[in-house]
Amino acid sequence: MRIILKLFYFVLLISLTALSYYGGKSAEALLTFTAVADVPMSGVKDVATLNHPGRFQSEAREQIDLQVQHLMGVFQSDTFQKAIGSRGTIGETYDIKYLKIEDGSKEGRKRLAYRFRGKSVFEKAIFDRNRKATVPIKLPISPDLIYKQSSEGDHNPCTDEHYNTEGDFWYFWDPDQKGCGLKGDDKQVYRGEGLLSRIDKLKRPTYPEYNKLLGDNGNSNAFDIRIFFGYIDEKVNIKPNRRDDAFRSMLDLEKSLKDQDFKKTEENVGFRETKSGMVKDGGNILRKYQKEINYSKLKSDPVDVRIQVLLSDTSVEAAERSDKPDLTFHHYLIPAFKEADLLLYDGHSGLGANLDLKRLDQFRFDKDKYQIFVFNGCSTYPYYNGAFFAAKGGRRLNNLEVVTSGLPTLSSTSASNMASIMNRFLDGKLATYQTIMRELEDSNGDAGTYLSAVNGDEDNRWRPKK
Repeated sequence: MRIILKLFYFVLLISLTALSYYGGKSAEALLTFTAVADVPMSGVKDVATLNHPGRFQSEAREQIDLQVQHLMGVFQSDTFQKAIGSRGTIGETYDIKYLKIEDGSKEGRKRLAYRFRGKSVFEKAIFDRNRKATVPIKLPISPDLIYKQSSEGDHNPCTDEHYNTEGDFWYFWDPDQKGCGLKGDDKQVYRGEGLLSRIDKLKRPTYPEYNKLLGDNGNSNAFDIRIFFGYIDEKVNIKPNRRDDAFRSMLDLEKSLKDQDFKKTEENVGFRETKSGMVKDGGNILRKYQKEINYSKLKSDPVDVRIQVLLSDTSVEAAERSDKPDLTFHHYLIPAFKEADLLLYDGHSGLGANLDLKRLDQFRFDKDKYQIFVFNGCSTYPYYNGAFFAAKGGRRLNNLEVVTSGLPTLSSTSASNMASIMNRFLDGKLATYQTIMRELEDSNGDAGTYLSAVNGDEDNRWRPKK
């Protein structure tokens, strides 16, 4: 499992408009519920103040964000799976309306009642004929205290055995798992019910806009594919780590390219780039491949397909280290965001940090260039939708599609996942997104669904000529 854990806060919901979302097994739904939280706060006594932008609303929102993020752990837990037959996740944005404010458990604390409304992703199978489903909601009533309240010595039995620090706690939190002292508790755990209402309404088959992708899309006649593998073991690599799962995944994918007669045109093994652009010894590997492919349903001339594959340390820490900083990933990622027609990333999501646009050197997307971004990492749905559409110029411009996963992904399926998508753009058959997403699910094998889906194809109108 690929996890890098950092505390994060969700951003304020701007719009919950139902836009296109298609997953082979997943559905996007509006999640609504009411809950209460006992949080540190003083100096405010009325709900109207909390519902009005200002300092008090910001303070309250920070505490509610801290509480709500625990749903990430609950929704992907074994006990949740057993209860409803699915795992799930919440989206990157949601709306909070405060309903009541009372004195809290002690001085300097307030008890807030609120209504939550935001997007989420679950398996299609749990919804009834009316496209509705109910799910259990389990939240720590005092989110700032719950880790210590539930710890036993230096160990907390209510989260993952290995990721057991307070910073990791919320992502794996399950108050009803075996051994947790909170099991069945309703004094420290808010227990309620949430309503899911499906909002993915697209029924017609949609295609990637191959006419743009394989036409003059800013790269003349070239179809530019950039593939990034992130090391799973994110330590300082002074040379390539051939035992790492990502290294093996890269080799498997490259074998697929060689089997399709792609020719290697460039190779750089064992390097890293510093902030100033100096190239030194390191653990990164770069290779480039090229081949002409016929897309007869679209055009008569063959397309020059160029593929760049990079294996690197994609962690935020790599770029920020004082000793042997490694900027290689960022140095190749930024040009890919600007130039690639199809970008595939497989590695740690860093809970949004590894591909956080705010952490990259400032650059601008080409708003007129049509692109497809595939983010195959742990729970990328909550992090890599809105920010990329906004940076690209807005969801309605029809120049971006983003493929995300709703659950943690396994490194054992990295190569098959990446090949599943990549090969559909290399076989010349011009498949629909529905086919691509179903085959992506199939490529998981026994690992089950990651709730993968494509977002943003609601305006795609291109279809192949019959």
